[in-house]
Amino acid sequence: MSSANIDPYPFLTGSRDLLALGLSRRDLRGGTFRQVFRGVAIRADVPDTIVVRARAALLLAPEGAIISHWTAAKLWGGWSPPDPWVHFSLMRDLQFRVDGIRHHRHRHRIETARRHGLLLTTPMQTFCQLARSASFLELVTLGDSLVRKNRFEPDDLVTYAGQWQGQCRREAVLAARLVRRGVDSAPETAVRLLMVLAGLPEPELDIHISHPDGTVRFRIELGFPRARLAIEYDGRWHDTPEQRAHDVARRAQLTEELGWAFEIITADDLYDHTEELLHRLRNALLVHGIPVPAILLDNWRRYFRCPTQAA
Repeated sequence: MSSANIDPYPFLTGSRDLLALGLSRRDLRGGTFRQVFRGVAIRADVPDTIVVRARAALLLAPEGAIISHWTAAKLWGGWSPPDPWVHFSLMRDLQFRVDGIRHHRHRHRIETARRHGLLLTTPMQTFCQLARSASFLELVTLGDSLVRKNRFEPDDLVTYAGQWQGQCRREAVLAARLVRRGVDSAPETAVRLLMVLAGLPEPELDIHISHPDGTVRFRIELGFPRARLAIEYDGRWHDTPEQRAHDVARRAQLTEELGWAFEIITADDLYDHTEELLHRLRNALLVHGIPVPAILLDNWRRYFRCPTQAA
């Protein structure tokens, strides 16, 4: 059978599928197909996406399996830490072991919705399920990203978490209370939570400065509008000459024409010199007349690397 006549999407799940397509096991070794999981293959030119991997996992999973946890988070368009597993949930015990697939047993009712043709946990249940295994920072980051995708509103998530019948309701509620609308990236969430966990005032998000006709002239990620203090994270995308030139011109206009000051944060500041960053932010707030605590709290140390402690 010519490979050109083979449907590019169906999975191969063992000898019967191979024979039905007129293929042999030699074909699997020839580069036309690739193995997704042991016992499941697909054409090699089909992209290795989370949708493909989730579909493949469900072919091996027992009846009633529902995609959940970080896999559901990715399918809803949410942020996720590096996670190689495909996760599914069941409401019964079972013995199941396949490399690359992880199953979870749940006693609470599993709420489901369909996305990409797959049955998966709803966005708010996905958030609450992950309260058991995700860190506080990871959970708030996920919540911020799902709000950005319009999967739910922060207030609705707080209500849902308060009624959660699964494990770690307290953790889910605490994280839900810090989920916000207007966050563009995981580092923005991290900067905001670093300040909150250290006892500093929480900055406002997605600040718009408009032209007289009401159209947006400038947008500031984080800041304190009354004090005209902006806090911005410069990720790797800011390293290109074009982006650097744009950043310099934009900030110069905001500083010279409108009186804004900037605290610029890099990945090194946030993740390698966290304590120094906090003191810098505290001093900036103090200079701009924003009340700050006399002593910073240590709660942030649980979620951010502290080189002085590691030493």
